Amino acid sequence: MNRIKIIIADDHKIFLDGIVSLLTESDKIEIVGTACSAEMLLEIIKTVEADLIITDISMKGMSGIEATKLITKEHPNLRVLILSMHTSEEFVLNSVKAGADGYLPKDTSIEELIEAIVTITNGGQYYSRDVSEYFFKNYIKRYRYEQNVMEKNELTNREIEILKLAAIGLSNKEIADKLFISIKTVETHKNHIMQKLKLKNSAELVIFAVKNQLIEI
Repeated sequence: MNRIKIIIADDHKIFLDGIVSLLTESDKIEIVGTACSAEMLLEIIKTVEADLIITDISMKGMSGIEATKLITKEHPNLRVLILSMHTSEEFVLNSVKAGADGYLPKDTSIEELIEAIVTITNGGQYYSRDVSEYFFKNYIKRYRYEQNVMEKNELTNREIEILKLAAIGLSNKEIADKLFISIKTVETHKNHIMQKLKLKNSAELVIFAVKNQLIEI
Protein backbone atom coordinates (compact mmCIF):
# COMPACT_ATOMS: atom_id res chain seq x y z
CA MET A 1 0.00 0.00 0.00
CA ASN A 2 1.28 3.46 -0.88
CA ARG A 3 2.03 5.57 2.14
CA ILE A 4 0.21 8.88 2.66
CA LYS A 5 2.52 11.77 1.81
CA ILE A 6 2.23 14.61 4.31
CA ILE A 7 3.62 18.12 4.74
CA ILE A 8 3.40 19.63 8.24
CA ALA A 9 3.46 23.34 9.07
CA ASP A 10 3.92 24.74 12.58
CA ASP A 11 6.10 27.56 13.90
CA HIS A 12 6.85 25.79 17.20
CA LYS A 13 9.86 23.60 16.40
CA ILE A 14 9.54 21.34 19.44
CA PHE A 15 5.92 20.55 18.59
CA LEU A 16 6.72 20.15 14.90
CA ASP A 17 9.60 17.76 15.60
CA GLY A 18 7.41 15.80 18.01
CA ILE A 19 4.61 15.31 15.48
CA VAL A 20 7.08 14.33 12.78
CA SER A 21 8.69 11.79 15.10
CA LEU A 22 5.36 10.23 16.10
CA LEU A 23 3.94 10.05 12.58
CA THR A 24 7.15 8.65 11.13
CA GLU A 25 6.58 5.54 13.26
CA SER A 26 3.42 4.76 11.29
CA ASP A 27 3.85 2.57 8.23
CA LYS A 28 0.89 4.36 6.65
CA ILE A 29 2.57 7.77 6.53
CA GLU A 30 5.53 9.43 4.88
CA ILE A 31 6.57 12.96 5.89
CA VAL A 32 7.71 14.67 2.69
CA GLY A 33 8.16 18.19 4.02
CA THR A 34 7.96 20.50 7.02
CA ALA A 35 7.48 24.26 7.26
CA CYS A 36 7.81 26.77 10.08
CA SER A 37 5.50 29.32 8.42
CA ALA A 38 2.55 29.48 6.05
CA GLU A 39 4.71 31.26 3.49
CA MET A 40 7.25 28.43 3.56
CA LEU A 41 4.42 25.90 3.29
CA LEU A 42 3.11 27.54 0.12
CA GLU A 43 6.57 27.40 -1.42
CA ILE A 44 7.11 23.74 -0.51
CA ILE A 45 3.87 22.51 -2.09
CA LYS A 46 4.96 24.01 -5.41
CA THR A 47 7.77 21.48 -5.71
CA VAL A 48 6.86 18.59 -3.38
CA GLU A 49 4.13 16.08 -4.18
CA ALA A 50 1.85 15.46 -1.21
CA ASP A 51 -1.58 14.06 -0.34
CA LEU A 52 -2.29 16.02 2.82
CA ILE A 53 -1.26 19.20 4.60
CA ILE A 54 -1.34 19.41 8.39
CA THR A 55 -1.12 23.02 9.51
CA ASP A 56 -1.41 25.13 12.63
CA ILE A 57 -3.50 28.32 12.53
CA SER A 58 -1.47 30.85 14.51
CA MET A 59 1.90 31.33 12.87
CA LYS A 60 4.05 34.39 12.33
CA GLY A 61 3.02 36.18 9.16
CA MET A 62 0.23 34.50 7.21
CA SER A 63 -2.20 32.39 9.24
CA GLY A 64 -2.93 28.74 8.58
CA ILE A 65 -6.49 29.68 7.63
CA GLU A 66 -5.28 32.11 4.97
CA ALA A 67 -2.88 29.47 3.68
CA THR A 68 -5.68 26.89 3.58
CA LYS A 69 -7.80 29.22 1.47
CA LEU A 70 -4.98 29.59 -1.06
CA ILE A 71 -4.12 25.90 -1.06
CA THR A 72 -7.68 24.71 -1.65
CA LYS A 73 -8.05 27.23 -4.46
CA GLU A 74 -4.76 26.56 -6.25
CA HIS A 75 -4.36 22.85 -5.36
CA PRO A 76 -7.92 21.44 -5.16
CA ASN A 77 -6.70 17.83 -4.91
CA LEU A 78 -4.57 18.57 -1.86
CA ARG A 79 -6.38 17.88 1.42
CA VAL A 80 -5.91 20.04 4.54
CA LEU A 81 -6.15 19.12 8.22
CA ILE A 82 -6.01 21.90 10.81
CA LEU A 83 -4.18 20.98 14.04
CA SER A 84 -4.54 23.88 16.45
CA MET A 85 -4.68 24.89 20.10
CA HIS A 86 -7.70 27.06 19.20
CA THR A 87 -11.05 25.33 19.53
CA SER A 88 -13.43 28.31 19.57
CA GLU A 89 -16.32 28.50 17.10
CA GLU A 90 -14.72 31.38 15.20
CA PHE A 91 -11.53 29.49 14.34
CA VAL A 92 -13.33 26.26 13.46
CA LEU A 93 -15.90 27.95 11.22
CA ASN A 94 -13.31 30.09 9.46
CA SER A 95 -11.20 26.98 8.82
CA VAL A 96 -14.15 25.12 7.34
CA LYS A 97 -15.05 28.13 5.18
CA ALA A 98 -11.44 28.26 3.98
CA GLY A 99 -11.76 24.67 2.76
CA ALA A 100 -10.19 22.58 5.53
CA ASP A 101 -11.19 18.92 5.47
CA GLY A 102 -10.68 18.36 9.17
CA TYR A 103 -9.99 20.06 12.49
CA LEU A 104 -8.29 18.66 15.59
CA PRO A 105 -7.03 20.24 18.82
CA LYS A 106 -3.32 19.90 19.56
CA ASP A 107 -4.01 17.74 22.60
CA THR A 108 -5.52 15.00 20.43
CA SER A 109 -4.04 11.51 20.65
CA ILE A 110 -1.68 10.21 17.98
CA GLU A 111 -4.20 7.43 17.28
CA GLU A 112 -6.94 9.93 16.51
CA LEU A 113 -4.57 12.04 14.41
CA ILE A 114 -3.70 9.02 12.26
CA GLU A 115 -7.39 8.11 12.01
CA ALA A 116 -8.14 11.64 10.81
CA ILE A 117 -5.31 11.50 8.26
CA VAL A 118 -6.55 8.21 6.80
CA THR A 119 -10.19 9.36 6.75
CA ILE A 120 -9.39 12.62 4.98
CA THR A 121 -7.07 11.12 2.38
CA ASN A 122 -9.78 8.58 1.58
CA GLY A 123 -12.10 11.45 0.67
CA GLY A 124 -13.85 12.00 3.99
CA GLN A 125 -13.83 14.74 6.59
CA TYR A 126 -12.78 14.52 10.22
CA TYR A 127 -13.49 16.73 13.21
CA SER A 128 -12.82 16.23 16.89
CA ARG A 129 -15.72 15.17 19.07
CA ASP A 130 -16.21 18.68 20.50
CA VAL A 131 -16.24 20.24 17.02
CA SER A 132 -18.61 17.58 15.68
CA GLU A 133 -20.99 18.09 18.60
CA TYR A 134 -21.02 21.84 17.99
CA PHE A 135 -21.95 21.44 14.31
CA PHE A 136 -24.49 18.72 15.10
CA LYS A 137 -26.21 20.78 17.79
CA ASN A 138 -26.42 23.81 15.50
CA TYR A 139 -27.77 21.68 12.67
CA ILE A 140 -30.46 20.26 14.96
CA LYS A 141 -31.44 23.73 16.22
CA ARG A 142 -31.65 25.05 12.66
CA TYR A 143 -33.65 22.01 11.48
CA ARG A 144 -36.11 22.25 14.39
CA TYR A 145 -36.62 25.96 13.80
CA GLU A 146 -37.28 25.44 10.09
CA GLN A 147 -39.77 22.68 10.87
CA ASN A 148 -41.46 24.86 13.48
CA VAL A 149 -41.99 27.87 11.20
CA MET A 150 -43.31 25.64 8.43
CA GLU A 151 -45.73 23.86 10.76
CA LYS A 152 -47.06 27.23 11.90
CA ASN A 153 -47.40 28.27 8.25
CA GLU A 154 -45.12 31.22 8.95
CA LEU A 155 -42.76 30.42 6.08
CA THR A 156 -42.71 27.86 3.29
CA ASN A 157 -39.66 25.77 2.52
CA ARG A 158 -38.92 27.98 -0.51
CA GLU A 159 -39.25 31.14 1.59
CA ILE A 160 -36.76 29.80 4.15
CA GLU A 161 -34.40 29.02 1.28
CA ILE A 162 -34.68 32.56 -0.09
CA LEU A 163 -34.39 34.06 3.39
CA LYS A 164 -31.05 32.31 3.91
CA LEU A 165 -29.67 33.42 0.55
CA ALA A 166 -30.82 37.01 1.03
CA ALA A 167 -29.36 37.09 4.53
CA ILE A 168 -25.87 36.15 3.30
CA GLY A 169 -25.97 39.06 0.86
CA LEU A 170 -27.07 37.59 -2.47
CA SER A 171 -28.92 39.96 -4.77
CA ASN A 172 -32.36 39.14 -6.17
CA LYS A 173 -30.76 38.25 -9.51
CA GLU A 174 -28.18 35.96 -7.85
CA ILE A 175 -30.93 34.23 -5.88
CA ALA A 176 -33.02 33.84 -9.02
CA ASP A 177 -30.10 32.35 -10.95
CA LYS A 178 -29.21 29.99 -8.11
CA LEU A 179 -32.77 28.70 -7.67
CA PHE A 180 -33.70 28.80 -11.39
CA ILE A 181 -36.64 31.12 -10.82
CA SER A 182 -37.46 34.63 -12.05
CA ILE A 183 -36.37 37.81 -10.30
CA LYS A 184 -40.05 38.75 -9.94
CA THR A 185 -40.71 35.48 -8.10
CA VAL A 186 -37.83 36.20 -5.75
CA GLU A 187 -39.20 39.67 -5.06
CA THR A 188 -42.65 38.24 -4.35
CA HIS A 189 -41.26 35.67 -1.92
CA LYS A 190 -39.17 38.31 -0.15
CA ASN A 191 -42.20 40.55 0.26
CA HIS A 192 -44.13 37.65 1.79
CA ILE A 193 -41.23 36.89 4.13
CA MET A 194 -41.01 40.48 5.33
CA GLN A 195 -44.78 40.63 5.90
CA LYS A 196 -45.03 37.27 7.70
CA LEU A 197 -42.08 37.99 10.00
CA LYS A 198 -42.99 41.68 10.40
CA LEU A 199 -39.54 42.81 9.26
CA LYS A 200 -38.96 46.36 8.00
CA ASN A 201 -35.71 46.11 6.02
CA SER A 202 -32.80 43.93 4.93
CA ALA A 203 -30.84 44.61 8.12
CA GLU A 204 -33.66 43.20 10.25
CA LEU A 205 -33.84 40.20 7.91
CA VAL A 206 -30.13 39.46 8.49
CA ILE A 207 -30.52 39.89 12.26
CA PHE A 208 -33.50 37.52 12.22
CA ALA A 209 -31.53 34.88 10.26
CA VAL A 210 -28.53 35.09 12.59
CA LYS A 211 -30.65 35.08 15.76
CA ASN A 212 -32.46 31.95 14.62
CA GLN A 213 -29.22 30.29 13.47
CA LEU A 214 -30.32 30.08 9.84
CA ILE A 215 -26.92 31.44 8.80
CA GLU A 216 -23.45 31.65 10.36
CA ILE A 217 -21.46 34.85 10.74
